[in-house]
Amino acid sequence: MSNVIQKLLQTDADYVYTFLRIICGIIILPYGMQKLGFRGVGIKATLLDLKTKKVPQFIAWLIIISQSFGSVALIIGLLGRFAAGGAFIIFTGALVVHSPDGWMLNWFGKKKGEGIEYFVMLLAMLLIIIIKGSGAMSIDQWLINKLG
Repeated sequence: MSNVIQKLLQTDADYVYTFLRIICGIIILPYGMQKLGFRGVGIKATLLDLKTKKVPQFIAWLIIISQSFGSVALIIGLLGRFAAGGAFIIFTGALVVHSPDGWMLNWFGKKKGEGIEYFVMLLAMLLIIIIKGSGAMSIDQWLINKLG
């Protein structure tokens, strides 16, 4: 097995990372499903919306794919570092977009948008997965044991 693939898949058999990975996947999954059209606007409207925000179409497709399939990859622990890295990039962008709205969520409906506290928490969790891997009960761990 190549050294790069081994480093990408390597993970501690720790259930803390398993928990974080699954929770991040569950948090991100609805964003992806909305973009695919499940209780949301769908691909065409998502691409149009991102175009109006001056997001290049290639990047828009990466966002749709990463949130849709990357969230599933996180839940099952397949290429967890890679999936967490893609989500990290996307939600860093969301943090930048929402930073003018301040720190706190819009609890009282008096602000134009939402704050960034949610994104900071999600980014911290994703960073742990990027550093430590998918954890126990992951396809990554199974692959390392099988191929290693």
